[in-house]
Amino acid sequence: MNGSLAGFEERRLAELKEHVAARAAAERVGRPRRRIVLAVAAGVAVAAVASVVTASSVGGAAPAYAVTKDSDGIVYVTVRGTVPGGDPDVKGLTRQLQSLNVPAIVDYIPAGQKCKEPRGAIVTDIPGGLYHAPRNIPGDPGAWQMQINTKLFEPGQTFVWTLYVDPVNGWNGTSTILMRDPVAPCELVPDDRPHYLARTPPPWGKATSLGGYQVEGKTVGEVMPEIDKRGLKVTYLVTEPAPDKLRDPDMLYVMYPTKQNTPVGNDWSVWQADELAKGVIRLYVTQKPATPRHR
Repeated sequence: MNGSLAGFEERRLAELKEHVAARAAAERVGRPRRRIVLAVAAGVAVAAVASVVTASSVGGAAPAYAVTKDSDGIVYVTVRGTVPGGDPDVKGLTRQLQSLNVPAIVDYIPAGQKCKEPRGAIVTDIPGGLYHAPRNIPGDPGAWQMQINTKLFEPGQTFVWTLYVDPVNGWNGTSTILMRDPVAPCELVPDDRPHYLARTPPPWGKATSLGGYQVEGKTVGEVMPEIDKRGLKVTYLVTEPAPDKLRDPDMLYVMYPTKQNTPVGNDWSVWQADELAKGVIRLYVTQKPATPRHR
């Protein structure tokens, strides 16, 4: 696969991950302490085939990994205690997987960065059962498990597993892609891709400290007096209209990690607010409002 198609696939995977995570969160009753977003990409040329699950994550230090292999050649990877900002031991995890006949490379990408593309050719004819999407472990909050069948790898293939930090909400995520050798090392570069945003925040992210005050459709200059009156802090998520037509017309805006230091003026429009930390309001702002799209 060429570089442009690989970039297309990564972008569509990001869209799917952000959309499903937002919709899944809307169905939850309580507010989780932290979230993990897990995505598995099958690497097709036209559109990414992905499976996404979400889970709460308990607090703790660095992620704890357990890698085991049964007599049928199935490798189980169990992860517990993944926290935002944690720096996982990807080299150690790579060695463990390779010692159990999984031809794997594990990379870690901090928020605001990405691996420079292209890294290699993506395998499109993946045999069924090679690996399964990460799944929550019943009765073990904050833990998830992935299953890999070592007997189904072909010579010259590499299982590329990437652990990353979501640039919008700071959630931990993981994506897996099967590639043909050789696979270039992950060279970290600034993440200049658009990340698509849902129009409404999930229930646990609502800006409750605003007491029902509506920010949508107002300017920053109109909203700030209310925030100051309530003694709240404010941060900005710099957004702009989506650059292309999406399958979901609710995703009108995108954010670029490379543009988050853009100065925000009082005349900028506010289209959403959330509160990921108590007393800190994050305003979703844009210099140019998007035009609503019809289904």
